[in-house]
Amino acid sequence: MSKLAAVRPAYWIAGVLLALSVVVPLLVSTYAKEEPRLWGFPFFYWYQLAWVFVSAITVSVSYRLVMHEERRRRASAGLDAGSSRKEGDR
Repeated sequence: MSKLAAVRPAYWIAGVLLALSVVVPLLVSTYAKEEPRLWGFPFFYWYQLAWVFVSAITVSVSYRLVMHEERRRRASAGLDAGSSRKEGDR
């Protein structure tokens, strides 16, 4: 089995969400216009600002997907999240 086949769907989804958050705001053709205006601001400004919030949401969703998958992977391997601490560390 190849290493690529071992990658879980959660990682693929997280990767696609993060890639979209980076690539789409860089595509000039998506924002190279002045209309429509929102509260007097040209499209470019509010479109880029909207992507700040969209990116925050996609990063949050990606983080939750990856962390859920990591917890499931560690549980299936018999590892406990608290077992990484030493007995004296509290």
